[in-house]
Amino acid sequence: MRAPRPTVGLALALVAIATLTTAGCSRTGTGGAVRTDIAARMQTIQAPVQMCYAVALERNRRLRGMLVLSFRAAPGTGQFDQIVVTRDEVGDEQVRTCVVDAVGQLKLETPQKTAVTVSYPINFQPAN
Repeated sequence: MRAPRPTVGLALALVAIATLTTAGCSRTGTGGAVRTDIAARMQTIQAPVQMCYAVALERNRRLRGMLVLSFRAAPGTGQFDQIVVTRDEVGDEQVRTCVVDAVGQLKLETPQKTAVTVSYPINFQPAN
């Protein structure tokens, strides 16, 4: 019997980021272009994150759940830093480390003058 094919629900996360950051953005002046930029940067790590999850599924076929990250896009550079896992339903250290490392390599295409703080959920579910 084949192991389930892994998928990472970044599409769900892209919808969630707009909802989670809109309230904070209205007070800070962060607009839709910044949210779109963040979502686009996060989309670029889908393949490596999915691979980390696939490897983890080999160890534990029941692995699934939400991983929520909090991070900052640094002022001036847009580099994603101060990355903290605020919710970890997956419970796999290697997946957590892989995701944090991947996000740490990202930066906004259009850096802002002020820091942008983000809460970003990623849903891990094996494909049926």
